[in-house]
Amino acid sequence: MAVQDWDALREAAGQGYADGIMCLATIETVERSNNEELIERLHDADAARAARILIDGALVRLHIFVCRGFSPARHADDLHLRTAIDFLKEPGRLDEEPLLWRRTDLAEAIRLFELAAADPRLVRLKHMRDKLIAHMARYDETIIAKPTYNDLFDFTRLTAQIWERLSYGAGTAMVKLRHQVKAYSESADAFWSRWEETSE
Repeated sequence: MAVQDWDALREAAGQGYADGIMCLATIETVERSNNEELIERLHDADAARAARILIDGALVRLHIFVCRGFSPARHADDLHLRTAIDFLKEPGRLDEEPLLWRRTDLAEAIRLFELAAADPRLVRLKHMRDKLIAHMARYDETIIAKPTYNDLFDFTRLTAQIWERLSYGAGTAMVKLRHQVKAYSESADAFWSRWEETSE
C-alpha cells in the first residue's frame, strides 16, 4: 500500500485539494469560452485554432487528473486519491482520528469514492484515456461509448467533492473548493471577455 501512515494521508489529501482547485478552475475556464459571440470573434481574428489547442490541452489535463485518482496503487510512493481511500478503509483506521467531525468527513470521502468508483462515467472516461489520451488505439464505440463533455465535467465535480471531504477530514484544508475557484472564474471571465468587447 502506498499511503501507510497519517502523514502520507495528509500529503495525499493536500495534493488532492490542489488538484480539485485546478480541475474545477479548468471547467470554469472552458465553459466560459463556450459563447457564440466569443467564438465568432475568435474566428474573425483567425485565432480560433490557437484557442482550440489551448482548450483541448486543458481538457486532456483535466481528463488525466480525474482518471488518475481512481487508478490502483502500483508504486510505494503513489499518493493519488485511491491510495488515501484504501488507507482509510483499513479496519479500525477511522477510529484512530480523535476528532469526531473529521472522522465524519473521512467516512463521507470513502462513501463518495465508492459511489464514484462504481459510476459508469468513470468506465467511459478511463477507456478514452487508455485508447486516445495515454495511448493510441482503435476505439470501438460499440463496446464502450465515448464520454461526453458533461460526463467529464460532472464526474470531475463529484471527484472534487471527495478531495474536499478528504482534506477536511485530514485537516489539510477548511475552505470550500468553490471559494478557492472564484478567483479563477473571475480570471477566466476577464480573459475571454476581451474577445467579446466591441471594437471602437
